[in-house]
Amino acid sequence: MAQYRAELGQCCNASFSIVLTKENTPLGSSITFDGMKGKAFPASAKLVDLLPERSPFPDSQYRHCAVVGNGGILRNSSCGQEIDRADLVIRFNLPPMNFSEDVGTKSDLVTLNPSILNENFQRLSDRRKPFADSLRLYGGAFFLIPAFSFVGHTDVSYRALYTMEDFGLAQRALFLNPHYLAPLGSYWKSRGLGPKRLSSGFMFTSMALELCERITLYGFWPFQHDLENQPILHHYYDNRLPKQGVHEMPSEFSRYLDMYAQGLLRLRLGKCP
Repeated sequence: MAQYRAELGQCCNASFSIVLTKENTPLGSSITFDGMKGKAFPASAKLVDLLPERSPFPDSQYRHCAVVGNGGILRNSSCGQEIDRADLVIRFNLPPMNFSEDVGTKSDLVTLNPSILNENFQRLSDRRKPFADSLRLYGGAFFLIPAFSFVGHTDVSYRALYTMEDFGLAQRALFLNPHYLAPLGSYWKSRGLGPKRLSSGFMFTSMALELCERITLYGFWPFQHDLENQPILHHYYDNRLPKQGVHEMPSEFSRYLDMYAQGLLRLRLGKCP
């Protein structure tokens, strides 16, 4: 763990760099999109005014982090109480929370891909209340949005942040920092993991390697059958299959197994006790 923590801290420094702040993105600096080579966005006063002064993530370690994927392996797992006992709970893409016995109720960080805003909330160009209402399921979580990975994501990400402010939500939208994501991708590519783009799950497992003393992964299982060879849904809440060619989930899962073998994290692949 110490080696990964040191290497990731040197290359990427999650506690300082994972989200855009006034401290790491001063007025007039340039934000280079991590998903589009050669594209950049100026850090205007409009943007900088929206950013927190500094990162909300401490330099000190979280004792135990639960990284909760959306895999069908979580269905009927009874892992909810165990997940809720973690000091930091990370979830992905506004997952349904009406399976609390299996997935828990606590949320500290929730990623929000702009594609969700486009597909489920009409790019927030019409009624915004359904989106605002959906966020209340996650308590006081931070929402982490990759606003500067692709040019087409920026405007709708701004609208998400404005919606939270307009509806008086306690939650904060934070913009993921492409100057963290790009070197993170390079770090893993230099170690033989070379998908077009790391999945959100792998990005935040990498963050956890820096910031957490103990890590448990839930809902990470890129296969159609469980350990007892019983068919399972793709997600714990539906069977919608992912787009092909974007991520390499089996390759990433192989890395999780390597990390498990090295004692870096735990993998929950069955029922919780």
